[in-house]
Order: sequence, then structure tokens, then C-alpha cells
Amino acid sequence: MRKFLNALIFSGLISCPALAAQPVFMSGFEDLPLMDGLKQFDDGAVAFDAPSGRIVEAYAQSENVGRKNVLDFYGKTLPQLGWKKGKAAAASASFTREGEELTISVDDGTPATVRFELKTTEKD
Repeated sequence: MRKFLNALIFSGLISCPALAAQPVFMSGFEDLPLMDGLKQFDDGAVAFDAPSGRIVEAYAQSENVGRKNVLDFYGKTLPQLGWKKGKAAAASASFTREGEELTISVDDGTPATVRFELKTTEKD
């Protein structure tokens, strides 16, 4: 009986949502998740704030994640965060939300480089 209770407690701890890994977000962005397998450049981010809007640019790389995986991940994830799909091309996708446009471009080299650019699209 004791083994059963220990196993039950252990399995409960493993599946406890509070102990699950927390999502990692791109620095410089409020709620842009960093896809598993991507690593953000620590010194590659640029941010400009002005009365007319803002521009944020950041980069991430991966040795084992390709263009299709990146664009599929963000195409499924960002609409859940309120982003609407915009223009798409073979190597990029764009999304809009609350007067801002987010463009994600992927250079499918080795390693793959992902560029995230956020800019204000309309004035308040």
C-alpha cells in the first residue's frame, strides 16, 4: 500500500502544472514566446521608442529547427495571443495586433537565423 501511495504522489508531482517548465519569451517583447530549439542573440536586440511609435528588432538562431517549423509554430501560436495573420511569403510571415505589425523572417542557413521585427503601424 505504501508503494502505491508513493507512486501516486510522485506521479502527481510530475504532472503538476505549477512544476511544469515556464515558457520563455523574447526579450524586448511583452509576450512573444521563444520557440523551443531557438536561442536568442543576447546582443542583437534593438529597440526604439518615440512619440510616433516603436520599433523592436531581435534575432534568434537554431542548428536544428528549420524555416517551416518556425513559421508553422508562430502561425499557430500568435493567433492565440491576439495576433491576426497578415502577409506571408516563402521565408517570412507577418501579424498585426493593436496598431502594431510583427514580421518574422527566417534565413534557412546553418544555423537558421530568425529575425523578429515589431513596429507601430498607426498613430494614436
